[in-house]
Parts: sequence; structure tokens; C-alpha cells
Amino acid sequence: MGHINKRGKLDFKITFSIIVFFVSFVSFSCITNAQALLQTGMAAPQFSLKNIENDKISLSQYSRKKAVIILFWATWSANSPRALKRFERFYKKYKDKGIQVIGINVENQTISDNDVGNIKEVIKKLQITFPVLLDRGLKTFHSYHVMALPSTIVVSGGKISYELPALPIIGTENMFNYLLALIGESPPRKVIPIHMPRYDVIADTNLGRRFAKRKIYVMASSLFEKAIKKDPEYIVPYIALAELYGSEGKNTEAEKTLRKALAVEPGNVVTMSELGYLLSKTGKIKEAIKILSGAVKKNSYTPAYYYLAYALSKDGKLKEALKLFKKAISLNPYEPAIYLLRAEVYENSKMLKEAASDYRKALELFLGDPLLIQ
Repeated sequence: MGHINKRGKLDFKITFSIIVFFVSFVSFSCITNAQALLQTGMAAPQFSLKNIENDKISLSQYSRKKAVIILFWATWSANSPRALKRFERFYKKYKDKGIQVIGINVENQTISDNDVGNIKEVIKKLQITFPVLLDRGLKTFHSYHVMALPSTIVVSGGKISYELPALPIIGTENMFNYLLALIGESPPRKVIPIHMPRYDVIADTNLGRRFAKRKIYVMASSLFEKAIKKDPEYIVPYIALAELYGSEGKNTEAEKTLRKALAVEPGNVVTMSELGYLLSKTGKIKEAIKILSGAVKKNSYTPAYYYLAYALSKDGKLKEALKLFKKAISLNPYEPAIYLLRAEVYENSKMLKEAASDYRKALELFLGDPLLIQ
């Protein structure tokens, strides 16, 4: 029992090699695209999904609302019930003042009848009255670049005006204060201002991303630098430029760019996460762990957890690393980069069966995400 003959070992090695070979081509795209947070100020991706009663509901039908709150959730997500209850209270109180809440369930890639039954049970138990839609195939989940569950997106005037991964205490309260101010109510506390970049700055950044995806790096870097010059407080082009440098092996330039971004907005969890990951890859492990530990404390931003796990593995702390990978999966099990990095950790630890399994999982998720294979 459990014996693997020579033929079995050969088949395993061949399978493992094929998976690793294929994933090596997609790894950079998988990780960088996964980190592409929605940009405040950009047009909200449109969607049309069916609710649990099989009626089709579209984002566009709420275009006259002052704010549409989109809540991504799942029954297996520990904090989703708390988010559903909080938004239900807010919706009941302010729905007549221009607030609309839409719950989008992302239970599984393929939602079964059993899943639908569980979803209905939660909705009934929590007495949810706002629309709950089923994201079969996770197309909307991917188009909104959801990084953790639950996650909240606020759409106002057809554009993204606020985004919040997970349900952090400080960030959540600021979001509700922002919503109150948006509908003309007096928030209990002053709203922390959100930086809103100009349309042309967003356009330059998005065009740069398209050039980067086509590997036209000279044009891409020029557009990112142009966006930074126009609006030095807008973080996204810094991160995009750093990723471009990283893809070209220019780690020194990438690090300088991320440090500039961190100087502009010291507490930005995305910048902290990207810088920490870069430092862990370039051997600056202690600083990487320090920065990533700070990012984890700030927010339930999934990449911060699996980047910290990766850094800890580089520091010989495999047990701690695997716990953090598990935490990242609990926040977002559909993120290919988690399995990709954990596979690398397993491989480096000579745990080849586990590595092959994770490489295979990363590949499955990659092929299931239309935005990653474009």
C-alpha cells in the first residue's frame, strides 16, 4: 500500500515537470494581474446576473441611485454574515435616500443546487431584503478584481468611488461615513478624504497597462511616468511601473519606484505588500517580513498574507508560512498566486507531491479566469 513503482515515479516526474513548465509562463501574469485593484474614479464594470429567484438584475438599472454598494460574499466566508447584517441595517435605513445594496454570492466556480440551498438558508436566517445575485463562473468576481471575502465596492455616478477588501474596523467605519456624506447625512466622524485622480491620469495608466501586457515596455513605462508626473499622489502607476521593471529583471528600479510610492502614501497596504514581496525575492528577508507584517495588521488584503508566508519560508519558518498560506486561502480561495507561491515553497522543501498539486490548482484557476488568459 502506498508503494510507487519506477513507472509511477516517472509518470509523477513527467506530470510535475509539465505543470511547472506551463506555470512558469503564466506565473508573472498570474501574480501581477491578480494585484490589479480597481482604480477609484474608473468606470464600474457592468454586470447582469440572476438572483436566487432566477430573475435577471443589472447594475445599470440602479444608475439613478446616489450610491450602489456591491458586496461580494460567500457562505463559507467567516466575516460574510457580519457584513450582510451590517449592510442590511444600512439599506433599510437609507434605501429611500438613494442607497442601493447588491449582494453578489461567489460560492464556487460552479454553483450547485446544494450551494443555492445554503445561500437561501443564510439569506432567510439573516432576513436580507436587498437583491442577492449568483455569480456563476465568477466572471463578475474577476472583473472587479476581488482580493478578499467579503469585499465592498461603492459605485456612484457609474464610477468606482470606494473599495474595501474584507471588513476592517477603521476602513469600514470610514466607508459608512463616506456613504452618509454622499446622501447628504451628517456622519458621526470626519470622512478621511479619498484621492480621486483625473480621467486623463487613469487613461494614461490603463493604456500603459495594455502596452505592458503586449510587452511594449518602452511605451508602457513612458505612460506610467507621464501619469505619475501629472498626479504624484496617484499610487496605481507607481505599482504598475514597478511591476514592469520587475518583469524586465530591473529589481533596483522596481524597488526605488515602490519606495517612492510608499513615501507618497506610507500606509498603503498594496504598496507595502508589493515592496515586501520584491524584497523577499531579492534576499532582503528581514525588511520584507517587517513590512509585510505591518501590511497584514492593517487590513485583510489577501496578497499581504501570502507574500508574508513566502518571506517567512525564505527565513526558514515553514510552519508559520503554511499557516499564513492557509489564512490567505480562507480570504480568497480563487487566487492562483497563493497556490503558485505555496507550490514554490513546497518544491524548495522537497515536498514534490504537494508542490505538483498546488501548481495544478494554480493552473486550473488561471485557465478559469478570462481576465488572466486574455
